[in-house]
Amino acid sequence: MKSDFRNDLFKGKVILVTGGATGIGFGICTQFGLHGAKIAMGGRRTAVLENSCKALQSKGIQAVGFQCDVRDPAACINLVEKTIESYGRLDVLVNNAAGNFSVSAENLTSNGFKTVMDIDLHGSFNMAKAALPYLKVSGKGVIIHISATLQYKAFPFQMHASAAKAGIDVMTNNLGVEWGTDYGIRTVSIAPGPIENTVGGPGGRVFGTMAKMTGIEDKRLFVPLNRYGTVEDIANAAMFIASDAGGYINATQLVVDGGQYHEASGRYLMMKKIMEDASNREKTMHKKSKL
Repeated sequence: MKSDFRNDLFKGKVILVTGGATGIGFGICTQFGLHGAKIAMGGRRTAVLENSCKALQSKGIQAVGFQCDVRDPAACINLVEKTIESYGRLDVLVNNAAGNFSVSAENLTSNGFKTVMDIDLHGSFNMAKAALPYLKVSGKGVIIHISATLQYKAFPFQMHASAAKAGIDVMTNNLGVEWGTDYGIRTVSIAPGPIENTVGGPGGRVFGTMAKMTGIEDKRLFVPLNRYGTVEDIANAAMFIASDAGGYINATQLVVDGGQYHEASGRYLMMKKIMEDASNREKTMHKKSKL
């Protein structure tokens, strides 16, 4: 795939991505690596980390992976220190590690709520704190949180994840102000829409079910631009934010969803289908009344 960025854009830079071995995280690692960055990734599954590192290395990308549970502050410190041991510096931290499942608020347990908050929100805080000493000395440190659009409107069966992502966005704003003022570190959230080949994508539990229920396969049911996103879309947004071109973006959220969270095209298509069905029923009834 042809890139709109220079191949050496991140030459000499080091990026650390939690949850970097799969999905959006791996896409971010790949694209930064193809544009000159040295990659460190954290995750809980050693075998998956090893395979993902090999995949990056086969493309000529310098990559290391270390086991880490972001719920553990000591493990986060260890991950950052191992990154420093490997490369000597840290320029960009991407907090991508997340946990989620579908459940109504009524059936959500306290432990289930806590688990998602611990991984998404506390985990992002733990990593940001662990990385701070090294981002301070890198000159232009950047923290990118992978957030969501769930929290912008009430979303069924996602109260726990919505609360966690809302917390991440508030943390992003505060860190951007505090650490931007004190150290020049920029902090930005990216809110992806439905992304191909991910749990939250069109084949996942939410959008796949909606397509079956409505009988509408048209991608515009979910996205006005008539296509689902790719991991490259999110990686490109992350690279823009981390580059000098995005150097004035701080303490805010960048929504990368093709306009999906507004849901306007979906409402239009569903109402169109409902009205067409109603019209057809009326025509059938009218014909029968003449018999």
